[in-house]
This record gives sequence, C-alpha cells and structure tokens, in this order.
Amino acid sequence: MDKYLTTSIEKLKSGVYGDLNLVLGNESCDLDSAASALVYAAFLYWQHNQIKCKVCTRMNRDESVYRDDIFVPILNVDREDYDLKTEVAFCLRQHGIDADRLVFRDDYDLEQLAEKSKTTVTLVDHHVLAKKDKFMTTMVTEIIDHRPVDKNEWTYKDDTRSSIELVGSCCSLVGQRIRTLGGLLAKETDFFNAFPVATDLLHCGIILDTVNFSKEVNKATPVDEEVVLFLENLQKTRGSNCGVEEQRKAKLDLLVAARKDVSKLSAAQLLRKDVKIVGDTMVPSFPILVEEFLKKPEAIQAIQEALLRRECNMALLLGMSLTDGLKRDGAVYSRNQERAAQLSKYLQEWKTPSLQLTLHEIPSAKNCIYFKQLNLSASRKQYMPALVNFLNASKK
Repeated sequence: MDKYLTTSIEKLKSGVYGDLNLVLGNESCDLDSAASALVYAAFLYWQHNQIKCKVCTRMNRDESVYRDDIFVPILNVDREDYDLKTEVAFCLRQHGIDADRLVFRDDYDLEQLAEKSKTTVTLVDHHVLAKKDKFMTTMVTEIIDHRPVDKNEWTYKDDTRSSIELVGSCCSLVGQRIRTLGGLLAKETDFFNAFPVATDLLHCGIILDTVNFSKEVNKATPVDEEVVLFLENLQKTRGSNCGVEEQRKAKLDLLVAARKDVSKLSAAQLLRKDVKIVGDTMVPSFPILVEEFLKKPEAIQAIQEALLRRECNMALLLGMSLTDGLKRDGAVYSRNQERAAQLSKYLQEWKTPSLQLTLHEIPSAKNCIYFKQLNLSASRKQYMPALVNFLNASKK
C-alpha cells in the first residue's frame, strides 16, 4: 500500500501519467468512506496491472513517452481538517499510512486536473455529488454506496455501473465488489494477499459502522457478515491467533475511543468533524450527544458562524454516545424559528422509518429545538430522505 500511494502521488505531482482515475469518498470522510476510497483505488490499480498485456506493451511502446494510468483515492475533506477525523487518522496511522501519502480535497483543483487528461471518477459511500463537484457528473463510471438511491440527483450516464445496496458498511460492498472482480480473473484473494493492509482497513470500517454487529444498532446485514468472515479468514491464514470475538471487540473499543477523543476540539471544530450539506441545511454528526455539545458556551455562536460560512440557513445536529449503552439525540437550529419548527415537526411525523423523537428543553440552548431519539438504529442516513423531502416540499 505504501509503495502504491507514494508512486501515485509522485506521478500526480509530476503530471506524467496517462488516464486519471479518481476514487472519491463522501464529504463526511468517516472511516467507512476513507477506507473504501483507499482500498478500492488500490484495487483498481492492481486490477489494471493484472489485465494489461505487459508483454505486448513492452514490445510496442516507446518507454520514453509511455505514460501509465494512475488511480488516486481522494479523501473528501480539506487537509487542515484531517485531524478532526480522529478515528480515521488513528486507524491509518496504525496501518502505517501518514497524511503525506494521502490526497485531500483541497490539495488539487480537480476540475483543472480533469481538463488535462482523460478522467474517470468512482464514487464510494455516496452517490449525490456536492455542488462544487457537479462537473464530475459525466466522468462518473462507477458508484458503490449503501444508502437509498436519490432519484432526483441521478443524472449519470446510462452505462454507469452501480453497486448500491442497503447494508451496514460501504466497506462491505467494496469487499464484495473486489471479490467478484478478482474472481473473474480467477484471483479472488490475490489482491488482498498483495495488499494485506486493505484486508484490515475494510474490516475496521465494517466493525465500526455496524458497531460490531450490535443487535441494538441493527445496521448489519448478511452481506456485512459474509464479507467480514471472508476478511477474517484471510487474517487467520496470516497467523492471527486471536479469537474472532475478542479481535472484533478490541478493534471496536480502540476505534470508538479514537472517535470519541474530541476533548481538544472546539465547538467550531466539532461542527466540521463530520458534516454534510443538503440544500441550505448543514447536517453535522457528533461522536458525543448533541446535549453535551450545546452545553459548550460557544456552541450557538459556532453554529451561526458555520451557517454563514457554508451559506446555509438551518442546521440539523445529530449526536450519538456509546457510553453506558447506545444513546442518540439531535436538534434543529435556524434563525427562522418557524422553519426550524416545521422541520422538527416533519421529522417527528416521518414514518419510513419512524425516528421516534421526543422533544425536550435545554436551558443553555433555548433557541434550539432539541429532541431525544428512541429509534437507536436510525443514523444520519435515515434522516436524509426525510430532510430531502422536506426541502423539496418547501420549494413548492
């Protein structure tokens, strides 16, 4: 993995390459997204080298002018915000991947890069492009995602390949796709043997996203279980003697501790740690309860400044804590209190699935509509269809 990442970045910097193939994760840049982008880009690079006829190319190409294709994973967050992704930075460091071997969203002007050579884009862990990335629409050739399809935003070419399925982790779909494509080459496990780090990165993403197949969270599916067992079988063949349950629990504990380690982050940084923008609404997700966030003295001011900076009018804050059992809560903030109340009511009445929200007051944040969430299996992914429907209805 280290050699692949280093070589790809060197070629990207030099501009000496053939086709440019980007693998773009989502804007939240959580571990599921980052691992999916890194592993799938590495696989495409490996597959490219397996398929191309090396003998023929050596015989027919001029080495002085030949330029090979490159496959570049993009972590869809600015470099300065990487440290806010505490579990991502921790996990990648544990696997020997430092920030200087990564490409972040603001490292290059991707639109300018795309104009210089033939470019393809693979989307992982999302399928709705942000406004700034709409120029990529015609370049998208493949999508791997685990959320409901937003048909309103589906403007891709008819031959765009999509692997979209409602599973617990996008890493599961990436693992499944690699097994399928590797099998076509009669080499189902060869990529993972060549890139052993990829095995554990996907395993980490699945364990964290499903909270180790927690029945309470209820996100895991048979696909997640199948892929995890496949990955664990590979790990066993490499001499790991740790029991499966012990290994999973130890890994989850480390990743959750890293994700929760936000003690040094200000309210403004927490708002940038894991955020998505939908229309004019900012949707940050916290590894702590929103109630705890709102108790910070600068919380409301930080929300107001973040809304102004991102040109948004409303914020939907979502929180989760695994301390003393799983808990979820949230809040809606807008200077237009009537609109905030409308969204809050809409979310309370949403039935697919029911979020089971109960309103409460927080004295320190009276201008927020705060709620506790009783449906513990509903994450931000389940809020998105409701929010999109609300925003679309508001336009009418």
